[in-house]
Amino acid sequence: MSDLGVSIERGVPCILRDGTRLDADVYRPNIDEPLPVLLMRQPYGRALASTVTYAHPIWYARHGYLVVIQDVRGRGTSEGTFNPFVQEVEDGYDAVEWAAKLPGSSGRVGMYGFSYQGATQWAALAGHPPHLAAIAPAMCAADLYHGWFYRDGRLALTELGWAMQLARDTAQRQQDLKRVEALTEAMLKPPYWRLPLADQPELSGLEVPFWAEWVAHDHYDAYWAERNWLPQALAQPIPTLQVGGWFDPYLVGTLQSYTALRAQDPGRHTLLIGPWGHIPWGQKSVAYTAGPPGDRRPDEIAIKFFDYWLKNKESDGWGAPVQYYCLGQNTWVDTDHWPPPHIPRRWYLHSQGQANGASGDGTLVREPALDQPPDLYVYDARLPMALDSYAPVDRSLLQERREILVYTGPPLERDLVLVGSASLRLFAQVLDGPTDLIAVLSAKAPDGSALFLSMARETLSTPFDEPMSPLMLTFRPIAVRLSAGMQLRLELTSSAFPLLARHPNGDQPVSAATLLTLKMATVSVWHDREHDTSLLLPIVDLPEEVT
Repeated sequence: MSDLGVSIERGVPCILRDGTRLDADVYRPNIDEPLPVLLMRQPYGRALASTVTYAHPIWYARHGYLVVIQDVRGRGTSEGTFNPFVQEVEDGYDAVEWAAKLPGSSGRVGMYGFSYQGATQWAALAGHPPHLAAIAPAMCAADLYHGWFYRDGRLALTELGWAMQLARDTAQRQQDLKRVEALTEAMLKPPYWRLPLADQPELSGLEVPFWAEWVAHDHYDAYWAERNWLPQALAQPIPTLQVGGWFDPYLVGTLQSYTALRAQDPGRHTLLIGPWGHIPWGQKSVAYTAGPPGDRRPDEIAIKFFDYWLKNKESDGWGAPVQYYCLGQNTWVDTDHWPPPHIPRRWYLHSQGQANGASGDGTLVREPALDQPPDLYVYDARLPMALDSYAPVDRSLLQERREILVYTGPPLERDLVLVGSASLRLFAQVLDGPTDLIAVLSAKAPDGSALFLSMARETLSTPFDEPMSPLMLTFRPIAVRLSAGMQLRLELTSSAFPLLARHPNGDQPVSAATLLTLKMATVSVWHDREHDTSLLLPIVDLPEEVT
């Protein structure tokens, strides 16, 4: 492909310390000088090279890099057995050191990629390979329990579809057509309703029962500590460019790693959060429109980042340490810190005991409640409340259901900007618990739609007639401008299905529940002079009417 100024060496072997061969494609620009290496390690077949979100490796090579796209162990044409995440520390170390010694390499290696390809960067860094100089992980987490598989302590059930995809690829590698067909169907229509959670016949017979392991280890333990690479990254940090999306399921993991590294080493880390889901990173998303084309393209920012850290090349820079897109305002914001300075303001829940559904009497106001009765709802685990993503979709129809509590604020007199994490201080009890308490924040527009903004979860275990201590729920971070005339709305319920695995109610473990053991629970939410249930919002550009 000399017409592109790049030659491609296909199937270049890398021999690991245990003798396993990993295969890679090397994209070599026609430049007669030592060049740094950009390494991507992925499980989906190296020809894909994450081009669903990134520029093609040829594009990166033409910017003066040896680009190496490698199949991880047991994927593509690489040897070995694939065990998600487990092998990536040692294999990543060996791959980096091998890449540093490739003909034409300057010896400096950077890594890039998103999702699993982002996780392989954190894993490689955990091994501290001496030639790894910078990484650019996107849409992923360094701590797989808190940032990937368990969100607010509850299993991210939507990962079942990804487990089916990984198993399908294994079946394809084994040339098992029947399993490929069955797993493809299960991947496209995951059986979220099936219980017990680990009982997935399509995944039976795998050499590594990874889904069953993820379900079984439902608390942070030694299993997840081995899959938490953040402490090792903090022990020997290198420059990072971390990319996230407001609708990406791993946003919390991205922010967790960035804030930890930035606190320790403030000068070498950059955070970019765009109006994106996991795939694609386009210019438009549901209900929001991104800035003009070409504005903050991650590929172009990554090249400037790597030019500086791998080539010592001065440039006009790649922007502020923190760059985030403000939804609704449709502009990028540059700042030095995350979260940026904000003014917290508290809203209190009010009702006369009939806050069930959006047509009920629940309100959000600035004054604390005095003498008001509690609100009650019944959660039937057989009929969980729907929530399948973090996208800003309309929830107004669901909000009419009476098995949720809804509290709506007055129309805003001026625009309101929220940046950071809201929090909820909640007094509640449960009959036939424990159960989950799910809080959803939305924005009601004048046309009646109510767009999802954020959510939070906590376990509710205080029985009826026992003294209550406040539950503290922290919402997923957001950055959004709400226009005058919109109304803040808070939902309280006990499920967010299938985004999170449903609580079956009672003392039974979530992982052990069956369709025959699902129960009902009754929840009471208190808001009076002794129980100041309230919502705390992170506000910037504070309007006069809420000062």
